[in-house]
Amino acid sequence: MQTSHQKCAFCNESLTGKNRSKEHIIPNAIGGRKKTTGFICNTCNNTRGEKWDSELAKQLNWFSLAVGISRERGEPPKQLVQTVEGDKYWLLNDGTFTPEKSSYTEDDQDGKIKISMTAKTIEEARQRLKGVSRKHPNLDIDKALNELEVKSDFLDSPLHVSLSLGGPDAGRSLVKTAFAFASACGVSHSFCDKANQYLQDESLEEIPFGFAYLSDLIQSRPKDRVFHCVSLHGDPKTKRLWSYIEYFGIFRVAVLLSASYTGEFKNEIYSVDPIDGSAVAVKVRPDVSLEELELIWSGAGYNKDVHLAAADYALPIILERGRSRTLDRTVREGFYYAAKQLGLKEGDEIPKEKAGEFTALMMEKLSPYIHHLVTSGRRPEQE
Repeated sequence: MQTSHQKCAFCNESLTGKNRSKEHIIPNAIGGRKKTTGFICNTCNNTRGEKWDSELAKQLNWFSLAVGISRERGEPPKQLVQTVEGDKYWLLNDGTFTPEKSSYTEDDQDGKIKISMTAKTIEEARQRLKGVSRKHPNLDIDKALNELEVKSDFLDSPLHVSLSLGGPDAGRSLVKTAFAFASACGVSHSFCDKANQYLQDESLEEIPFGFAYLSDLIQSRPKDRVFHCVSLHGDPKTKRLWSYIEYFGIFRVAVLLSASYTGEFKNEIYSVDPIDGSAVAVKVRPDVSLEELELIWSGAGYNKDVHLAAADYALPIILERGRSRTLDRTVREGFYYAAKQLGLKEGDEIPKEKAGEFTALMMEKLSPYIHHLVTSGRRPEQE
């Protein structure tokens, strides 16, 4: 349900066609899609909302890169990651890793200069060769570029990943998402007093949300995909208006919008797959007790076993997504490599007499990946 309110929830400025912000309910920076136009003005969105959402996206960036989310503009920024053995790599949005640092050496061999260079990308190699040519004018750049070798290796050591989420800015992003969804569901801004006070007053000590790890609040949880969701629940009998938010299947929060709610009964949910934007059919359990919610809002919403179960649910799905992307990318690269070596253009059929050679060329690219699977104890069909 999309409701167009007349005033900005933050500054009370009248919303018009010029200053009405198209606010993503779940930040698009982490893969959200749904927007509301009756929530806040452009000025408040630019001065407050973008700051909060930026911090949230920064803290969740590894997850965004690991699953390969899609956004309306640009991609999640690359992120420096470290293996448990201490090796550092840049993680890119396509799921690939590049070394943290490039290398360059020159070796004088009987008057001839042998140059050895590694670069993170082809474009970086091209730029570095242009710089080398200024020092060595006899260098044939075109020949050097044609001789460049793209080599794929696979990590032998697991990554060290932080599962933390917190801080005032990320927290306000969470509360803003709950508030925006309530607005989109037709709830008057005046009913969301707890959320509004927290977002307006950065010195406020009372935090209207808490981590929800006392039980799993989601029913019909999918087994093969992580998702984002934000729900809204209003009950005039208990006078509570609250929201449940989950990101990437592992970060789970309940937000108290109001403790004096007198509006209509509400039970709404918006859920989305951050990879392709499709809807995910999930529901919040109807039997969540007020006692459990009050514990969450008081800061006592953590149970180690429930938190571990959340990680055990989400991380295997995320890692499987990474393995699937690696396999698809490796097969695709192998196919294009073999086609290029045989002089085939896009759309050409593989000649029967070249089929064996084509397969052998593909295996040149696939062999490092198969070796990685064998040494890591996984079979190709598990990928």
